[in-house]
Amino acid sequence: LDESQARAAQLSDRLRRALEDAQALRDGQEATVDRATAELAQKVAVLERAKADADAQCAVLVEQRDAALIDLEKAHAESARQRDDDADARARLEAKLAELEQELATSRAQLADVRAQHQTQQTLQQQQQLQQPAPQQLHHVPSGADLTASSIKRSDTASRWRAAAGFSATGYDLADQQLGQPAHNQPIANNGRRPHSVDHALPELPAGAPVAANKRATLGTDDSRSLARMLGSLSPTAGNGAMIAEAEEEAVFELRSEDEVREMLEREENLITEVLNELIGDLQVPLPNLDAEYQPPDLLFPAHLIGLCVIKMFQYNLARRIDRLLMSAIARVQKKTAAFESDYTSAFWLSNVFELLSIIKTSMTEHQSSTHEYADSERAMNDGMQYLETLLSDIYFGWIKDLQKRFVKLIIPGVVESEALPGFTASDSGFFNRLMGTGPRESTVKIENVLSFFNHIWRTMEFYYVDRAIMRQIMSELLCNIGVTAFNNIIMRRNFCSWKRGMQIQYNLTRIEEWCKTHAVADATRNLDRLLQLVKLLQLQKATDQDIDIMFEVCDLLNPAQVKKLLSIYAVSDYENPIVGPVMNEVTRRAMPSEKTDKILLDTNDLNDQVLYLTARKVPAIETYIPPEFRMPRIRALVDSQTDMAYDDDDDEDEDVDNIVPADYNDYSPYGQQLQHQI
Repeated sequence: LDESQARAAQLSDRLRRALEDAQALRDGQEATVDRATAELAQKVAVLERAKADADAQCAVLVEQRDAALIDLEKAHAESARQRDDDADARARLEAKLAELEQELATSRAQLADVRAQHQTQQTLQQQQQLQQPAPQQLHHVPSGADLTASSIKRSDTASRWRAAAGFSATGYDLADQQLGQPAHNQPIANNGRRPHSVDHALPELPAGAPVAANKRATLGTDDSRSLARMLGSLSPTAGNGAMIAEAEEEAVFELRSEDEVREMLEREENLITEVLNELIGDLQVPLPNLDAEYQPPDLLFPAHLIGLCVIKMFQYNLARRIDRLLMSAIARVQKKTAAFESDYTSAFWLSNVFELLSIIKTSMTEHQSSTHEYADSERAMNDGMQYLETLLSDIYFGWIKDLQKRFVKLIIPGVVESEALPGFTASDSGFFNRLMGTGPRESTVKIENVLSFFNHIWRTMEFYYVDRAIMRQIMSELLCNIGVTAFNNIIMRRNFCSWKRGMQIQYNLTRIEEWCKTHAVADATRNLDRLLQLVKLLQLQKATDQDIDIMFEVCDLLNPAQVKKLLSIYAVSDYENPIVGPVMNEVTRRAMPSEKTDKILLDTNDLNDQVLYLTARKVPAIETYIPPEFRMPRIRALVDSQTDMAYDDDDDEDEDVDNIVPADYNDYSPYGQQLQHQI
């Protein structure tokens, strides 16, 4: 019983503890449930707020969607109305186009009638002038007088551009009609010239006969002039573009006063278009031809005509037009010459750019003004000269690089390996040739190929009238290329360092020096001095101390390190005394103080670090020659207007013999009249 009671007490104690544990566990679970319930309630609250926000955003989006649908419906309606308006506008434009085509056809008919009437009146007036000359319209030229003398220099050929204007520019053949001969029957003298510079020769008048002013035919009346303006103002369209372009080509411009000249220079956009297209973009560079003879006006007319336009713009103080014309022309020439496709194109534009630069600099030298009226124009001219100098430098150095790239392939075989001197054939003592057992290899390129390259470049520059200073500098660059390339190859290759090879190279260099003397570029041979001394060193004795003194005295341009290098690889022939040890020791002793600083190889000719220094020449007068095959009606009108004013000046000068200016001083400048009075 006692044991049962004790055991019952233990069980009661365990039951009590179990109950306590169960109660503690229950309390912990209830606390956990309470916490979870609180967290869940918070999350529910957050979700409810998020749901409320989402509902609000959905409501806003629904409103925006409804507004977008309303705007879309309005846009559709507006598009439909615009489509209807476009259809109506297209119909009106088509109707207007039909009216313009009809008006153009009528205008062309009127133009043909006016031209026929004007030609008939012109013929009658000329016949009356030949029968009874009128002093107001005729210039009486005494026998032996120069018909081309005026304040603008014309070509030396008799009335070249005036005859070309009479035959080619207008189609009226007034040059024949003024002389009382039927049209299209006058022979054209070619004189062996290319079509680019054909001379339309006119028969000479007897001495003392009155000469009518040979001007290009124009419409003449105010109605016809307004008609021409109307045709020029019409915009080319798909249907009538070709007809309008043809009408513009048939229209002839005439500038009767300084106001009209200024108006064209200031506002006529097609003037700059003519310059960019006719004189630069579409211009075909004439190629050298032995059967054709070219004069400077035949090849430099782009520079002179552009210079004429620039100077006239400067005269009227049109700074913006000067900027636009010069910058556009420079950009077009830069694009034209950037590829360096041929020597002819490079030489042609090098000559014309230098000529244009000289024309502008000559004009600015003659211009002396103490007022600020021309400040903007002077700034434009100065900027244009700077850009022209940059363009000239780009063309020059680009062409030089292209020439050197081709010419360097001729230097070693043509100057060093070529053996044109008989009896001094050098055997190739290279290790590879001795190993293979091959004999001396004869070069396929001779010194004649080098001289032919020189002749080609020189004749090309002469043909295009490149400035002499530029020609000499280009030849100097090529000779410098010979001196550096040949020197560096000889001093580093053993098979080139022998007495016989020195004799052959000396002969080839003598041929080059003779060519330079013949072409008056002997000063450029100074670029060969180090090469000549190196070759001379190959031919000197090298056996005694006295020979060493002679070597260092004769070859004073070579540093001791170069002399040591050459003697160390010198190939002694069988008939020569060997270079003994004391000789090399003495050479080494002399080279030791400066051996670390002396350079054995010559520096290559780096064109990137060079600057082209040239002095623009003084242009005595602007040539106004225009090739007959060029249309350029606006530039022709500008040239004609200046020539007409020059004839008027000649009439005024004839009234007072003391005020006559010699023909050599009739230079055209922005202040031509002031310049004549100063002279």
